[in-house]
Amino acid sequence: MIKFIFFSVILGWTLICAFLLLPQVLQAEVPAIKPWFKQAVLLKSYQQSYDWLTPWEKREIRTQTGMALVVRLPVSENTESAETVDKQVLHLLTTAEMVADATLLEVTRKDIRQPFQAKIVLMDYAANLALLNIEDSNFWDSLNPIDWSPVKSKPKADAGNIYSLNIKSVQEWEVQSGTIQLMAVGHSGVSDAWLPMLKLSGISKSGQGFPLLQDNETVGMILEAGKGEAKAIPTQMLLEFLAHAGSGSYKSLAHRGFSWSRLPQRSTADFFQIPPELPGIWINRVLPYGTGSDVLQRGDYLTKIGEWPLSHDGKIKHPEWGLSLFDLLFLDQLKVGDLLDLELIRDGKAIVLQTRVSAYEEDGRTVPLKRVGHPPRYVIQGGFLFQELTLNYLSMWGANWRSRAPVRLRLFLEQNKTVLMDDNYKNVKGESASQNTESAPRVVLVTQVIPDEINIGYQKLSNAIVLRINGQGIRRLKDVGEAFLNPETEFHRIDFLPGSDRLSVILPVAGLKQSNQRIKNNFRIPKLQSY
Repeated sequence: MIKFIFFSVILGWTLICAFLLLPQVLQAEVPAIKPWFKQAVLLKSYQQSYDWLTPWEKREIRTQTGMALVVRLPVSENTESAETVDKQVLHLLTTAEMVADATLLEVTRKDIRQPFQAKIVLMDYAANLALLNIEDSNFWDSLNPIDWSPVKSKPKADAGNIYSLNIKSVQEWEVQSGTIQLMAVGHSGVSDAWLPMLKLSGISKSGQGFPLLQDNETVGMILEAGKGEAKAIPTQMLLEFLAHAGSGSYKSLAHRGFSWSRLPQRSTADFFQIPPELPGIWINRVLPYGTGSDVLQRGDYLTKIGEWPLSHDGKIKHPEWGLSLFDLLFLDQLKVGDLLDLELIRDGKAIVLQTRVSAYEEDGRTVPLKRVGHPPRYVIQGGFLFQELTLNYLSMWGANWRSRAPVRLRLFLEQNKTVLMDDNYKNVKGESASQNTESAPRVVLVTQVIPDEINIGYQKLSNAIVLRINGQGIRRLKDVGEAFLNPETEFHRIDFLPGSDRLSVILPVAGLKQSNQRIKNNFRIPKLQSY
């Protein structure tokens, strides 16, 4: 009996000690905070975006807080000596959303209370990444660039938990844990930038630009977090961005050059002479940029990208992430400039086309997405405010702009995916926009009429898409100014796309100059033209 009691006491104390020590054991692998004092800094962004309804004015200042990570750019072959490398190639990396339209970027180190001013070196809004620099050399003293490691997929047994920082103030730094849900495709703010991103659970108190950690290694950067979920950019994509940034001639990241869908029905397969049992995806639109845009056609049935066969829902067997959308190939398997074979069915025949992996190109779009860091382009003539249609302008209808903005403008955003327009948008050589992306047309519209005696009766006109001015086709905003210099008669004539409140308006040539000056003075407009 005594032995039993003694054994029970010993066992009880063992269990109690084990219980007390368990939290310490579980927390043993949690990343240490202190090393991050030399690799990450606090970032405060004072942002003042433009008002796209009155493009000569800016909106109220708003602030965002996040982080920026110390990174090293790849050393160029043209670097003269190792002595010039150390500090010159150190930069700060954060999200583009953090610094877009910033009037001031304030950076604070953990060990230095004095804030420093940062400046934007490079920003890729499609990738949601930005590179910053600080001219004060004292800032970089004792800072260390991050050593990046590839993220381990969730199925791997050794993947473990992921972590991020939670910073309440300059002095309060904590670690927050979570798990990887999956590697997804898509990007915040840019609807057609199909780039890889990590979806995380459990990370809710982190923020933009914060590091993502796994097994005490840095494997990505947080895009956004809240409500127990977060999105992050994986290391592979960050390294590709830095490599492009260090090349001296920046191009965005590798991207597909088409949109696709499953075969909608058997009749579609029969029409395009596609074997319905053959796995693959149907190309329904060809973009003016990106991989395959130079060789693919609408109606092609893509069955294989390089060595990777495609399923009916556009998935491949990724070596790291298993069954995933083929866009993940651009994460680490396909690089800009690589030769690539595309196997497909065209007109009932199996063919192989060769192309090069190419990048996302913002300027190839008919309706640009989210112009940031640059003032809106506009022209004012006789009170008529001419602008190019952009996502910025559509966003003026609020968070629900996809249902609130005028239907005809939203339709142009959908057509934007192909830049196929009617004859009014062909250039002087008769080439379609898809054949000449450098001169891709824009949708030019009269967004409003600023009241003046010269435009009496036209004040209600708004969001009217311009076809011609004085007989000259309008493909870009610069065409507007040129057309007003060449009136065919004593009157200026503006023709609009059917569906507008008016098909055309007439303005007298005489008095236009005086009208422009009146409008400039009365409405305190700094300049009547910005492009």
